[in-house]
Amino acid sequence: MSTVEEVGRHYFQQHGLRAQPPEALNSALKEAIGRLEASVYGPARSELTAAEVAMLERAGADVDARPGETDPVLRYATEFAAILATSLTPAAVARLLGVTPVRVRQLVRQRTLYAIRVDGRWHVPIFQFDGSALIPNIGQVTERLAELDPVSVMRWYTTADPELEDNSGNLMTPLEWLKSGRNARTLIKIVPNA
Repeated sequence: MSTVEEVGRHYFQQHGLRAQPPEALNSALKEAIGRLEASVYGPARSELTAAEVAMLERAGADVDARPGETDPVLRYATEFAAILATSLTPAAVARLLGVTPVRVRQLVRQRTLYAIRVDGRWHVPIFQFDGSALIPNIGQVTERLAELDPVSVMRWYTTADPELEDNSGNLMTPLEWLKSGRNARTLIKIVPNA
């Protein structure tokens, strides 16, 4: 299994998604990572003067090294690609919810359904759904996250928060909080600022 596939599987497991990563996800991840590495992480040697290279090498730096998987920009690109690859079109959301595509676009405009516009097309991240329905009260929270980028929104919804505890004292994620039927007002108070 390639590193990209491992990252994709880890992403799905980490965010409680039951399905295995689709081929589209693997393809999108490979493309995003390839573009990122090619554009951001060219060999340092080619961007430095000979004197700079010599100085860094004397100091023990490997000027030909490339960042590993822990690089935050690479991790962000991977997560963004995963969100896009697993998102639904407005037509697919309409079929899922039993509404018209016009109604889906209204929800997007009202910012009660989080969507990303890429190349003129809307992508609706799947984390907002529980089966064939929207997670209860998610729209009340999502409208306050509309200015944030997709990765930040996904990370916030799927990261346990010290302000959110179940009856046993276990920390919960905002998605778990909403899925369990708890009040959205609590989440609205802790929504990050854009």
